[in-house]
Amino acid sequence: MKKHDDVFQVAILVSTSLEWGRRIIKGILSYANEVGPWHVWIRPQTLDKSNELPPGWRGDGVIARVVTTNLAEQIAEFNVPVVNVADTPLEGFSAPCVRTDDRVGTEMAAEHFIDRGFRNIGYVGSLHSPNPIWYGEAFEQALAERDLSCEKYYIEDNSREESKKLIEWLKELPKPIALLVWGHGNGRTVVDCCMEAGISVPHDIAVLSGSYDELLSHACFPALSGILSPTEQIGYKAAQLLHEMMQGEKVPHETIYLPPLGIMERLSTDTLAVEDPKLKQVVAFIQQHAFEPITMSDILKAVPMARRSLERRFQQVFGRSPLDEIRRLRIDKARRLLAETDLPMQEIAEACGYATYNYLTHVFKQVTEMTPRDYRKKMRPG
Repeated sequence: MKKHDDVFQVAILVSTSLEWGRRIIKGILSYANEVGPWHVWIRPQTLDKSNELPPGWRGDGVIARVVTTNLAEQIAEFNVPVVNVADTPLEGFSAPCVRTDDRVGTEMAAEHFIDRGFRNIGYVGSLHSPNPIWYGEAFEQALAERDLSCEKYYIEDNSREESKKLIEWLKELPKPIALLVWGHGNGRTVVDCCMEAGISVPHDIAVLSGSYDELLSHACFPALSGILSPTEQIGYKAAQLLHEMMQGEKVPHETIYLPPLGIMERLSTDTLAVEDPKLKQVVAFIQQHAFEPITMSDILKAVPMARRSLERRFQQVFGRSPLDEIRRLRIDKARRLLAETDLPMQEIAEACGYATYNYLTHVFKQVTEMTPRDYRKKMRPG
């Protein structure tokens, strides 16, 4: 065991080509900066290339995405503490593991679709590994608990013939429908097939990826919504566990599950499933003016109808009132601005339709059970 003021030598073996890996590293470095410094060894690496430690490496600990027997055996040879951050831990490899709680992610997806009025919902996975199949089963269970069924399709390969099969399946789906898709790669495939088939995304088919990558999301048209994995938090927690082990503390070889941070909504799910013509007008008006100081009177002027009738019909379709829908849009925008920008709190409040930061805080806490400042810290640790 090293002395308190010694510098730990730590190897990080994760992909650096995707946002997932880079955020893991960011979380690790955030923790290291608090307790370190650490001397960190990282080699730029793609997801499909095998990670490995350099010959002759002399270190104190490893944080790695351990998914192959070769890497597991190599790490074992160095006889140092290791924490695994793989979403699919290698069977037989014993080490503490930190990963996303994907079951919570499927619950979030189900609620996301239901909140937007969808009753036709489906899942697109792949047959490349057991994970997408398990994920689809968990999503189907989440829907069944809400008395909804799940259309399912599993992509076999990247061939043109497979794309044709997927297009035919998409054409035959009841519409409007919302689809949860395993991974942003498959998400893009679904969006591209919809475009080729002349199917509108998101109005006919809304598409939500089970993961989110900012760059790859915007490389897709329309931009792809996704479930935000707590990757920085995973890196931070993994570093914390490794630090304890390098100091000689005993850490159980068990998996720690961290819930997803939420859903990053982009254009691919930016819609509400509405068939009622009057409600369509109301929804359109709300979406256009949600960040202005509008009231029920403004809505009823734009779409003349009895207030009680509007509230009843809106409640039947969406399970909430028109004013609740305005609040949902405002808080969703606040979440995005808090997570993605460094804007001052008062500017965020005004951009979301609230006159003061204090009022935004009051409403935000009602919805999320945390203040805007705490939410920003959660989304951007360190």
